[in-house]
Order: sequence, then C-alpha cells, then structure tokens
Amino acid sequence: MTEQKRLRVALQKSGKLSEGSLDLLNKCSFKLRPAKNHYLIQSKEMNTDFLMIRDDDIPGFVDSNASDIGIVGENGYIEYILENPEHDLEIMAKLKFAACRLSIAAAHDSEIKTVADLAGKTIATSYPETLRDFLKKHQVKARILVMHGSVELAPKIAIADAICDLVSTGTTLKENGLVELEVILESEAVLIGRRSASNEIRQRTAELIYRLQSVIDAKDSKYIMLHIDKDNVSKLKEILPGCESPTVLHLHGSDNKVAVHVVSKEGVFWDTIAKLRSIGASSILVLPIEKMME
Repeated sequence: MTEQKRLRVALQKSGKLSEGSLDLLNKCSFKLRPAKNHYLIQSKEMNTDFLMIRDDDIPGFVDSNASDIGIVGENGYIEYILENPEHDLEIMAKLKFAACRLSIAAAHDSEIKTVADLAGKTIATSYPETLRDFLKKHQVKARILVMHGSVELAPKIAIADAICDLVSTGTTLKENGLVELEVILESEAVLIGRRSASNEIRQRTAELIYRLQSVIDAKDSKYIMLHIDKDNVSKLKEILPGCESPTVLHLHGSDNKVAVHVVSKEGVFWDTIAKLRSIGASSILVLPIEKMME
C-alpha cells in the first residue's frame, strides 16, 4: 500500500494570526505546541506537517508548492495576488478570526478629509499594491511611501501626509492623532490553496475544512435547555436568534409543562434570558458547543 503523502500547512510563526490559527487547529484535535526555534511541527493527526514561517511568506510558499495550503490574513493574500498576477492561488475557506480592516487615515487636524483630497499627497503603507489598486479605481494620483512597521508615525514625523494601514480597534490611530477616512477592504483569516492542486490534496483539504468549519459553527452557538408551558413553545423562535427546530419533551408529572432543547446559532445574552423568563421559561441551562457537524 502506498504511504499517504503528508499534508503541508503553512502558519504564521508568531503573532495574532498564529495564536488564532493554533487555537482553531487545536480544537480540531491537532494538539500543536510550537517551540520558540522550531519551524516544523509534525502531527499524526491527518498526517500533517505545519510549517511555521512569516505571514508575509505564506502566500509565496503555497503558490510555489513549498506548502500545500496555508492560513493567512485576507489582506496579505490580496496584496500578494495583486503583486503576482500570474498566481495560482485561491481562497478555500474563511475562518472567522483575526478580523481587521485596511484603512486610509490622516491627522485629525489635516486638510485631508476625503479620498479626493489625497491627490498629490504622500501615503505611507505596508500594502502598496492594494493601495495602488484602490487609488487607480478612484482616479487619484498620489505618491506611495512603502514602510514595514510603525506606519502610524509617518504623518507625525512629516514623511507622509496620510497612511494606509491595518486597523483592529482604532486605538493606535487615536493615540497618534489619526482618524479613518476610508476602509479599503475588510479582512479576516483565510485558508488558501492552489487552483492546480491534485485531487488528493483537494480531498484532504476538504476534510480539514470540514473539521475547521465544525468548530467555527460552534463558536457562537449555544445548546439551551429549559422548561416552559407547551402553549409558549412557538414563541421561542421569536426570542432565540438563529434558533433551529426545538426538541420538545414531555415532563413527567406535568400536563402543561414541557422540556425544550434547542440550538441557537447566534449566541445567547442576558437580554435573551430575560425575554425567555418573560414568557414563563424556567430551569434555563445554556451550554457551549465544542463542535457542530452538519
């Protein structure tokens, strides 16, 4: 019997994307514990090798077949494909973590208030191709200054009039006296692969995506158990967000009360609990879901 080829997965070695990737994969039973100077983690789970590298290098690793698939920020993926129009890459799945946005920002007291005001100005960024593509679409001519780190300081030290950088909470912008003018793109972690990948790699990637998706789907979902008058069961769907068809069980010793088990796909918060109590629900139990298979 031919030994199964190992699936090579490129991951960010350190940083927020790395933390989110490892957390998601570990919930899929990979049990990854990277050491500081280790660039290769071999897992018996799905016969997989994890290559721990810089996030900027991940699209190139996958595109050149040094890795079969990789987890990267969508912003990094877009920058790569704009820079390499002959690429062989595609997004296989969106992973619902590491959400951020690539935005243009300028000093709060700057004369730059709109995209049109960028004409003739200098914009500092680590994403020159994405910015160039945006400016071209808006027919704005501006000078692009490429920086690799501390982009938000460029207006303060007077080497640029504006910046184009990743924003998560906006705190860093505020600390440097900057305000967002325009969001160029919304980004999150994505799983990328090659369009020309073999059927074997595609099948194994699909198996991995199934595992990842089951964890992602369960992340904000809750399993809810409660007691309620059977006449009020129909009101549950109006109160519970993302509610599937509930399981209704007869309660021993009660003619009118029933036990209801239901999955809510959009989470359950205190205001939801209050609404359930308002229609007579009692003995409410809300449990997290580790995995949810369709």
